[in-house]
Amino acid sequence: MVAVSIYLVAVAVLLTVAYLKTLYRRRRTNEPPIPKGHFIWGNGADFSKHAVKYLHATQKKLGDIFTIRLLHQHLTVVMDPHSYEAFVKEPNFDFDPIQKQVNHNVFSFALMDSKKMLKEAGKKVRGTHLHKGMEQYSKYLNATHIGVTSSEGFGPATEWRTDGLRQFNSKTLFVSMFYTIFGKGKSTDVFEPLTVYKNFDLFHKYFNYLWLGMPVNLFPKALKALSVLCQQPGSAELLSRDDVSEYIRFSTQFMLDHGQTEKDIIGHNLVYLHVNYNTFRMAFWAVFYLMQHKEALNALREEIQEVVDTKISNGEVNEDGEVNLTLEDIDGMALLDSNTKETLRMCSGVFMVRAITADTTFEEGGKKYNLRQGDKIAMYPPTIHQDPEIFENPESYKHDRFVDAKFYKYGKEIRNPVLSFGSLCPGKKYAISQGKWFLLSLVYKFDFELCEGETTELDVKYYGHEILPPTNDVQMRYRMRENTHTLAFTS
Repeated sequence: MVAVSIYLVAVAVLLTVAYLKTLYRRRRTNEPPIPKGHFIWGNGADFSKHAVKYLHATQKKLGDIFTIRLLHQHLTVVMDPHSYEAFVKEPNFDFDPIQKQVNHNVFSFALMDSKKMLKEAGKKVRGTHLHKGMEQYSKYLNATHIGVTSSEGFGPATEWRTDGLRQFNSKTLFVSMFYTIFGKGKSTDVFEPLTVYKNFDLFHKYFNYLWLGMPVNLFPKALKALSVLCQQPGSAELLSRDDVSEYIRFSTQFMLDHGQTEKDIIGHNLVYLHVNYNTFRMAFWAVFYLMQHKEALNALREEIQEVVDTKISNGEVNEDGEVNLTLEDIDGMALLDSNTKETLRMCSGVFMVRAITADTTFEEGGKKYNLRQGDKIAMYPPTIHQDPEIFENPESYKHDRFVDAKFYKYGKEIRNPVLSFGSLCPGKKYAISQGKWFLLSLVYKFDFELCEGETTELDVKYYGHEILPPTNDVQMRYRMRENTHTLAFTS
């Protein structure tokens, strides 16, 4: 018994020493500077209070590269936007351990042969697959427009109705995305869009805690929501659906072929839903800013109307009387593109994190820095998006900011002024195209406005999420506009 006690004490001492070594490590030659922090949790409190303000303040003191400590993890932050290409191309900066951490800690599964699967599955959201998905998505969205304007007890679709903006988007955008991803199941399924939206929205609030490794059992609400989200159709049923997305069809079959369980497939489906959820969050802010800035809404509506009128004049109307729009048409709308980029600039919260897999020399601003294996390195796009040296009045929304515009830092043009998604995200184009289609359809088909006195703001405590949520929903009024046509996406 005494021997066991001595052993346990020795283990405790060794663990304490190891932990203290992590907390109080010494800066080596040519390593980035380290800001002062709390002796236990490092810079975590300052960072979580307002990440952008903290990093900007640290940048002024220490320069464009420094290493902060979040509890026991050391994170080197690169602030110079011109370092983006070097950051994403450095082979010793690996995202794979990060995605494995998310999969394991948040969604409780491990993906076999993950690099191959993600590379091949990523092809299913590009090219012809993107066009096929967009066609399906536009059909579902048109159906939801009928749904939100034909409620029992209301008059014709052209009469004003009131709803929360998030609620309106959940009934239109989220429903359309959900069916585009998973196809339509039975009406009695628990795994249906509005039930999934309600529970996923709740679960997502705990994402940062879970990603850092805190057990989901510590959060009863998250655990309850997760139990609902896991009530998905089996892989056999998903594969039998004619309207399931090519991404889900491929990834499900790949995982089955590699001996993965139904539980693993459920976890991966939730990861994919998590990625698509960013489009939903982005759309909230896009619509909100348009309602706040009527001049932006009117200018965008004029641009869309001009494109639609040209299509009608050219006879580009299908047999159902729908006006055909292509991806090229969407991409050619300068104000739509600018509105989307400005929205992403305002509300993006993504943290681009990589694991440092070997001791690495990284050049920043003409100086070489030594980075340690086992640490993490990151770029934080919101610090670029909110930099007054790059964007004039960065805290203000300007709908045409990106029309024929270039942006500079240190006298040099920035190649990627808006970094809205992870650099490795294969579905970036797809997500942005879905967001644009939702916005142009809404602006063309509906009148909408904020109810008097309604406002909200970015919830900065969720910095680290790809898109920041609002602090609260806002009430809006909407009605179907007269003399409009149904829009159809076509390849």
